[in-house]
Order: sequence, then structure tokens, then C-alpha cells
Amino acid sequence: MPYRHVSFVRVTPLKGVSLNARLKRPILAVVVSSALLAGGAFAASPALASDSGRSATADAGAVLADEPTPDPSETTPTPEPSETTPAPDPSETTPAPEPTDTPTTSAPEPSDTPTTSDPEPSETTTPPTEPPTSPPPTTPVDTAAPKGAFTLNTTSLWVGQKVTFTQGAVSDDLSPASAIGRVVSWGDGTSTTLKATGQAPVNKQYLRNGKFTITLTVKDQAGKTAKVTKVLNVTVPGKFKISKYGIWPGERVTTTFSSVPAGTTRIRFDNGDGYVQEIKPKNQAIKVFYYHRKNGGLIKGKVTLRATFYNKFGASSAVYVGVVNVKTDSWKPVVKVKKPKNPTKIKSWKTVTGTVSDKGSGAPYVYVWVTRINGSAVYCYTPAKKWKRVYSEEQYNNCAPVAITPSKGKWSLKINGLGKGTVYVDARAWDWADNASKWASIQSKVK
Repeated sequence: MPYRHVSFVRVTPLKGVSLNARLKRPILAVVVSSALLAGGAFAASPALASDSGRSATADAGAVLADEPTPDPSETTPTPEPSETTPAPDPSETTPAPEPTDTPTTSAPEPSDTPTTSDPEPSETTTPPTEPPTSPPPTTPVDTAAPKGAFTLNTTSLWVGQKVTFTQGAVSDDLSPASAIGRVVSWGDGTSTTLKATGQAPVNKQYLRNGKFTITLTVKDQAGKTAKVTKVLNVTVPGKFKISKYGIWPGERVTTTFSSVPAGTTRIRFDNGDGYVQEIKPKNQAIKVFYYHRKNGGLIKGKVTLRATFYNKFGASSAVYVGVVNVKTDSWKPVVKVKKPKNPTKIKSWKTVTGTVSDKGSGAPYVYVWVTRINGSAVYCYTPAKKWKRVYSEEQYNNCAPVAITPSKGKWSLKINGLGKGTVYVDARAWDWADNASKWASIQSKVK
């Protein structure tokens, strides 16, 4: 704004001139750039299959039947004073003189202060502002970079675990700490902007192995930057070996765990079929076989094995162990029962034998039902290898077979306490792919 000379003058009335009694204060007249203002103001978000084909069944059955803002235009303007008549001093109360009959034509007598000429500056007039003689203060030049610090809870993790980053003190020679920017780069292509105040520790998960340089960058108001770095090593725990990669349903597979890291507290082994087992945190060999999935259904095709390791930093990712391919078996097993040489003699039935074969996965068991009918009495040979009499078809149908584990394709069953009557032996098998054989049966009267 341009410099203007401002003077303040007190105006006093002329001698002999009467002042209005309503004026209660003296008028301060301001002279601005040669203009006179008086009284004015300045303004500024399994279940076995059907017995069809079983020889004993028919015979047994036959026996058993807001407020608005005022409009500034409504305010009453301050009246402008006369340029020639000075404001009267309210302190003086001399009444105005009475007019005479004859107008005065002569000039008034001069008072102590002239009414028509510019007033002379009084002794209290504000003197003009002199320009400063000393130079203005200068802003210090920021030549130093800020300082930052951070800590990590560890510098070694397993893949899938999280590192905890804690921000340390940040400072600068000129910029306040609250004005210093800070960004942490995790070394995997990602970064996080940190708060200047109230920043909680940050957890960062690493889903792949490798060495990652974690960098804290701080930047002050002058654009100066500094970096602080630490290296985090992320590894995959353990080593694994699978005995077979192509198997039949029910075939055993051995998975060997080695190089189990120190500090491991437990291991969860996922077989890939829905079954997960907790194993000890040590080097070891685990045997499993594949048959049905936990949620039901025969297992076919590829199965992925995984292991999860645990330590004080939590769980690793499910580590890849390997893939096993469970082959498809479409062959049915074949079961045979060998008839004794002297089938009519009780002693020839002390042991019943037979064979079982399968081209695919193999039959783990041969199921054998032994029945004796003597007159109107029907008996079942139970899995406990004891005879039990039944009195209805329902009871007979609920007679359980004896499950026999074959060895090299052969099976045998000892029969205890056989009495007179007609003896029936029925056998059947299922392989690991749930394929069922046909019924194999023999019968003979014994005495």
C-alpha cells in the first residue's frame, strides 16, 4: 500500500459562534491524501451288496418263512461534514447569537483558528514512518538431511510369516518431527506411508522366500532425504522325499521329513485327501494310504501334499511337499472257495480255504459267511468265531461275515464247533477301488 501522510487536527469553534448542544464530543478530523474525513470509519470446509447269487439265502429263507446478515445498505450513513464549517466543540455551551434585522455584509472577525484555510499541523500530528534502517531477518538454509530409525522383531522368518516393523525416533535440524515424511519400502515392490505421530507397529507378511531389504526413507520440509535399511531373510522350512508318485488306491506311500529347523514347535501334515495330522517337530518318516476322501468319495487322480511348520513367530505357509497320482482301477477282484476232499465229514470242515486275485489295486479283505441248517434251526458263524442261532430272516440278514486278510492271494478260515446239518460257505471281496467280486459259494451235508 502506498505511503500516505496522515494528520490529526482538533477543531475549535470560532469566537462568538454558538455550538449545537446535541454534540457531546469533539470531532477528530483526519486528513488523508488531502481529503478531509470527519466522523467516518475505515473497513476492511461297503454295506455289502445284494445276496443275489448266494446259495444259502434261498434255503435259509425257506426254512425261516442459521440467522440472516443485516444488509449493510440499511445502515444509516454518517453525514458528511461541511467543508467550510468546523464541528463545534460539545464542551462549549455558548448559545447562538440572535440574528439582526439587517444582514451583515461585512466579513466576520477572524478567530484563533481560520475556518476557510487548511489547518496547520498541531504538535500531536503523527510523523511520517521512516523506512527501516536494519535488513529484514533471513530464513536459515536447511543443508542437513533428517535422521530416522526403526527396529524389526527378527531378521529371519519362514515363508508365510510376518515381520513386525516398529518406527523409531525421527529428527531434523530445522523441520519439526511432525513435518517429516516417512515411508517404509518392504523390498518386495510394496511400501507403506507412516504417520508422524501415533504410528502403531506394522506387520508385513512375506509369501515367498528370499532376502528382502527393508528401507525407511525420511524427508524434511526442504526436500532433504535420508534412508535407513535392514535385511530380512525368508526361507522355506524342511526338506521332503516321497517314496512313490504313482500309486493304486490303498497303496502305502512314505513321506520323509528332514532338515526340520531348530525352534520348530509342531508340524501339521496335510495328506491332500482332507485328512490332516499333527506330527512331532523332528526328522521322521510318515506312512499314509489313499482310499476315500474325508468328505466322501473315492480318491482318483492327483493329490497334493503340504506341511505347515510352527515356531514362536507363528505358522509358515502350507509348504509344498509333493504330488501323488492315484491311478484309476476298473478291474473287479475274483474270489474262489475250495471244497474239502471229504465234504460230508465234519472234520473236513475244520478249515475252509480259497483264493482271491485282482489286476488293479488289490482286495484287502475276503468276507466269508458260514451258515448251518439243521432241520428248522438256522445258525450263523459270527466274527467272534462262534455259532449263533437266528429266528427270523431279518436276524439272518444281519449276520456279519468274518473278514479275512489274504496273503499272497490265498485266504483261510478255521471253523470251530461244527455240528450236523447242511453247511454253506459264501465268500466275496471288494478291492481298494470299491470294485466288488462275484459271489463264490460251496455247500454240503455233514454228519
